[in-house]
Amino acid sequence: MKTTRQNKFSYNLVIQQNYGFGWEDNSQYICNSLGTPKEFIRDENGVYKGSLYRHDLKEYNLTGYATRTILRKELNKTL
Repeated sequence: MKTTRQNKFSYNLVIQQNYGFGWEDNSQYICNSLGTPKEFIRDENGVYKGSLYRHDLKEYNLTGYATRTILRKELNKTL
């Protein structure tokens, strides 16, 4: 009998901005261990339009505040 094993860690891409009081988390996106996002934008016909992360990053860059992206690795709590 084959069982599926849950990963020990979960990975998230986090967009952070600095408003003058230090770096604050704005958005978080599920990704793999290499930082490739798993959430995508598709049109009404199901055609791939791009990554939700890339779209939001462009929007945050328009605000004029310092913006960065980090890869956050967290231990899964359901083990």
